[in-house]
Amino acid sequence: MTILVLDGALLLEALAAAGDEDVYVVDLSAARLEELEHDAPDPRAFYLIGEPSILPLPDASVDSAVGDGVGDELARVLRR
Repeated sequence: MTILVLDGALLLEALAAAGDEDVYVVDLSAARLEELEHDAPDPRAFYLIGEPSILPLPDASVDSAVGDGVGDELARVLRR
């Protein structure tokens, strides 16, 4: 299950739930992403600069999301 993380505090929980699938972490702050990558170095995790209103992901690219997202944009990236 590919997971989108919009709240870095939920990263470890998302990694535990992802199995062998990818986890995409989106945050506006490069420093915060570096901190998360340092704290949770995992080959399944991809750290992307972005914001919930304009997610840097293709349509229908994730199975679930954790954290607060923007309705239409979140719906765009979630698989149905």
